[in-house]
This record gives sequence, structure tokens and C-alpha cells, in this order.
Amino acid sequence: MADEPSPTPESWEQIVARFARFSGVVGEVDDPLTWGLDLVEEEVTGVSDSTDPTEERFLRSYRTFAGETVEVETLRVPATPAQVEDIVRAACSGALVAPLHADVDPAASPEAADVTDLAESYQDYRSAMRAIVAEVDDVPVETKQFHVDGAAKRCMRVTVRNVTAVYSPAADRALVVTGPTDLVDRVDVVTRPIRNLLHGEEGPRF
Repeated sequence: MADEPSPTPESWEQIVARFARFSGVVGEVDDPLTWGLDLVEEEVTGVSDSTDPTEERFLRSYRTFAGETVEVETLRVPATPAQVEDIVRAACSGALVAPLHADVDPAASPEAADVTDLAESYQDYRSAMRAIVAEVDDVPVETKQFHVDGAAKRCMRVTVRNVTAVYSPAADRALVVTGPTDLVDRVDVVTRPIRNLLHGEEGPRF
């Protein structure tokens, strides 16, 4: 079977236009070095969909020195109550599946190794995916508080294998935060206007 053609890379103009749709505040970890985090990715994921305003998200991804990942996604508008549980479960499943897409750092935490062992115990990727999704679906979603901009917000969250996903309101938008439970519970998450973080002063202005 012939290989599928690679997607055409976006132009700078298209990238800037995607970021411009997120004009306003977006979520980030305040002073990530305090928590041993390094910002490694900053992008708009998904596609613009007028029928599903949660489809396109602004992502900031951080990595610890031990190779653990913490992600802060900003939804352009809050999800409907009917969407929230699916969003938080999908975020947790995605975080658990991440080791299937990349080699795990040998120095990673035992929890990360545990997730890798889970994935490798199945014969193929689809079986591992189904098992992880089923495990996440079996865990009840909790309603708790999560601090954004220093204020407690009512949030929904799910935790599986020491990985937590949180959906929380933020300004006139919403945040989805995923990562190791101890970090998700401790990091300071704030909302600020989009600004250049991974791009130099000569790079595109968002």
C-alpha cells in the first residue's frame, strides 16, 4: 500500500491567523522553573469548527527534568455541561497513552514506567488504547476545586494511575490541565495575554 502523502505544512500567515483566534487570555504555569518545568511546546491544536468551539485549543506543554509532562490547554469558549465529562476523560486517556507515541526517559518516575508496562502488555496499539480508555471510563469523575489566577474554581477531574486531568473555568474560557497528580495539585496556573515565549523577538507576534 502506498504511503499517504504528508500534510502540507502551514504557512506563517496561517499559523498567525490560528493564534489570532485566541486573542485574549490563555492558560500557563506561573514561573514553571519553580516546579522544575521547562516549556517545550506552544501551539494551537485541532481545527476551527463553528459547530464545536472546543475543537480548537491553545496548548502549552511543559516537561520536568524526570521526563514527566504537564499540559495546559485553553478552550476558546467554555464547554457545555454535557461536554465536560467527555473532555476530561479524553484528556486523561491522552496523557496515559502518551508513552505509546514516544520513548520514555529511563530516568522517568515509576508511575511513567507503570504506564509503559501497561501499554507493552498488549499485543498492539489499538488493544492498549482500548484498555486505557476502558480504565479511565471506570473511574468516577470528581467535582473539586482548582486554583486559577489565585482563586478557587469549581472543576471536574479524573485520576488514573497517578495521572490527573482537570477541566476548570477561566475568565470567559476554560482550561484543561493534565499531568502527574502531585504536580497538577501544586502548580500555580494563571491566565495571561498571548505573548512570545518560544519565539525570539524577531519571530511572529501573536
